[in-house]
Amino acid sequence: MGFGAFEGTLNAAHADPILTEAMSARWPECLREVAFGPSPGFTPWEDGLALLHTSVMPVPDRLVPLALVDDQSLACAVLWSAPADGTSAGTVVRWHLGKIPAQEQGRTLDVDPLLYLASLAQELTARESGFRLMTDKIFPDYEAKYVSQGRMPRAFVTRPVRLACQNVVAGLAAFAHDSTFDGLSVAAWQTCELPHVATHEANRAMTALLLCEAFQSGGTMEIRFDRSDYGPHPEGRVPAALVRYARSVGVVVGGDDGAQAWISPTEARKLFLAVTPMPLELHERVLRAAQLGHSSPERMCYTLMSQTWREIELDFMLAVSARAHSVLTGGADVTDRGARQAESDVARAALILGMLHRRLDSKDAAVGDGAGLRVLEDNRHGVTWRVNPQAAAVEFQGLPELPLPWLVQSIPLAARDGRLTVLPRTLISHETLDHARQFQTAGHSVLVVLPADADPTFLQEEGIAAAACPDRLGEIDLGIESRLTRARVARA
Repeated sequence: MGFGAFEGTLNAAHADPILTEAMSARWPECLREVAFGPSPGFTPWEDGLALLHTSVMPVPDRLVPLALVDDQSLACAVLWSAPADGTSAGTVVRWHLGKIPAQEQGRTLDVDPLLYLASLAQELTARESGFRLMTDKIFPDYEAKYVSQGRMPRAFVTRPVRLACQNVVAGLAAFAHDSTFDGLSVAAWQTCELPHVATHEANRAMTALLLCEAFQSGGTMEIRFDRSDYGPHPEGRVPAALVRYARSVGVVVGGDDGAQAWISPTEARKLFLAVTPMPLELHERVLRAAQLGHSSPERMCYTLMSQTWREIELDFMLAVSARAHSVLTGGADVTDRGARQAESDVARAALILGMLHRRLDSKDAAVGDGAGLRVLEDNRHGVTWRVNPQAAAVEFQGLPELPLPWLVQSIPLAARDGRLTVLPRTLISHETLDHARQFQTAGHSVLVVLPADADPTFLQEEGIAAAACPDRLGEIDLGIESRLTRARVARA
């Protein structure tokens, strides 16, 4: 392709004041080796555009390449906004040259070209020293003192973490609890983007590990990068990749200019909420519970990250019960029978609901049909839900056209238009019947789900479909007690 093919894009790039400022700044040589620009020392924009347009997916003409991300993708500045895909002018996106899922193409890397290049320069300058710190000191020390001797480290010991995907390392870090400020000290942290991994996924995963460790350690959630057994972090501040990822999800860490060497407890809580995957309605309930002082945001995020309670289970408990905060901290005292019974009722229903959702959402029927090896990766249908707090019911959406599981066969039932309204119960009451009839009158497919040892006869006599989950009430209670125990010991 010649210059003429990119003339409009290049003219817009030269006229963009943000790009002009970014390209005129003094950058280290390590950045110039991977960056594109009009200035001497950079790979010319024309070459970057020619490479960008080798992508097998159509490239919008509002993208101009800034830097190489890896050998299969480029960081590109957005020259003007496009309401159709929600990207704003000035953001930096990642464009893959190969074929990937459409929803993963053009994901945000950063919010500003100048900030992106500055963070990339900071990261590349310290990358070699950070890598050597991990491979030459931290890993060998940990191997000699703990792994080779079969010892478990205490919380104050610097522990290395290696994050990998399909046998390719995506991140390295090392951290420990520091009692001098009652927080987490980080000796090393570095991540990279991989061609086969979604944008910022290494940063998100490493950030999640870091924040979970900060919660587990029992500290204030403060995280510092200026002190450790191995000295300050090689970058001398909050790592650039972490700051960049935080900006991409709308959170500022390390101060407004990113020059601080610590993440405050307030910033850590905001970041924890941003990195924890949860549906929008659950996110709103978590925020509301935190604002009312019912539970801390870090405890609810850790609950989801550790899968002590799953997303649909936590959503249901927060929506229908005032005792959810007690369940999250391990439950009421066993001598308080009234509170314990109330918590048991909602926890049993939540556990049944979680089991049903996993069964409905899974593509793997786990039947011996002789079809050969079952592939269990990416095996979800994408079934979503919405909680009805007034009726303690959940409407599932996006169900596949398959027979519903666990049905008591006397009353046939099928999900209408991929929707199913479920009432998880351990006991059948007149209130449950009233709610079920109301949903039926409104045209819903209604299913009451009970423990395996519950008697569904009453429901069948009333013409309401019932399902029996695989576990009996006693087995459900054992599962609940296990989760309550995990919640009690989750924080030091």
